[in-house]
Amino acid sequence: MANDIIVLDDITLDVKELKRDEEEGTVYIEFDVTSEDYHNLSEHLYKEEFLVRLPGNNNEEFQARIINYSTSLDNLYEEDQVGEYRITLKEEK
Repeated sequence: MANDIIVLDDITLDVKELKRDEEEGTVYIEFDVTSEDYHNLSEHLYKEEFLVRLPGNNNEEFQARIINYSTSLDNLYEEDQVGEYRITLKEEK
């Protein structure tokens, strides 16, 4: 899928990869997170459930929850770090 933006509630993320599996009801995203954005973003992701908007995919909108999450770094609290987040969201029906 050729999207490069996803919105989780009111947070817009520029994603490096976005895969939408409509049959499974999942969205897989990869995006970079800087140490300066780490705290606010992580705090928001702890909610685990979001209103998801895919502006480049017919403005698709649905409720979803995180079913898988990983990151390339665990020291993003240190200054000048950049890590990659990988998240799979499952559409709530």
